Amino acid sequence: MQFWIDKARVIQRPMGPNEETVSDRYLLQTRELVRVVVEPSGTEICWVMFAANWASLMFVREWVAILNGPFTLKFFNLGWFEESYETLAETQARIDQLIAKSDIRFSSRVFTREADLQKRSMLPELADAFEMGAADESKAVVCVVDFDTDRTEVAHVGKDSALASIWGDAPMSYPRQSGHSYDRVVSKPYFDVAASGRPHYDHVLAAMTQPDGDVRWFGYQRLILPNRQRFNGLPTVSIVCQGGPVDIRIV
Repeated sequence: MQFWIDKARVIQRPMGPNEETVSDRYLLQTRELVRVVVEPSGTEICWVMFAANWASLMFVREWVAILNGPFTLKFFNLGWFEESYETLAETQARIDQLIAKSDIRFSSRVFTREADLQKRSMLPELADAFEMGAADESKAVVCVVDFDTDRTEVAHVGKDSALASIWGDAPMSYPRQSGHSYDRVVSKPYFDVAASGRPHYDHVLAAMTQPDGDVRWFGYQRLILPNRQRFNGLPTVSIVCQGGPVDIRIV
């Protein structure tokens, strides 16, 4: 069942001025509503952080006490976040935190944090690559590093890589484009690895445009390894990524 909350009241889904169907995005952002979807498997609460009416969020905060868990909070701030909580107390506490942070505006769509190069702290695919000192070609993305132009270029996308699992091998997919803010931030360590020959391990949280056009926040861990292979005479690095918990909290 789907419910819409307007100024702390449950209402019928609004229609357009000529009784036409309007998009969920319009209702969430322009009409400042909160959407609640209740299913036997759990409850999803969806809103736009900078737009949602606080009274509606406080209403939902109390209402979840009689709804089915686990609870998924889906909220938009420069991209869609999605968080899941098993208990009522965790859910209510997180809603309180997000109400208090509703005026936050991010200055970037990508954040990175270098992590300790220790196998015990890495996700399994990264730990295997670190132990071997090389990446499985099917799970890695290979990037060419050009020191003269200060640019990088994707030369290979493994069929089982994290990138391919979402965007496939499309050459114009968001992570493969050069020059935007995501590329500028995530590619910086490639130059260090190519120059030093030492691996680099970090956590990344990024808002990326999906194949369906939505922008969603992804957290993933990343291992960058030097690569002996050269492409048109230029050095390359291999990158192995795995989605999972990251030591980065921006909201």
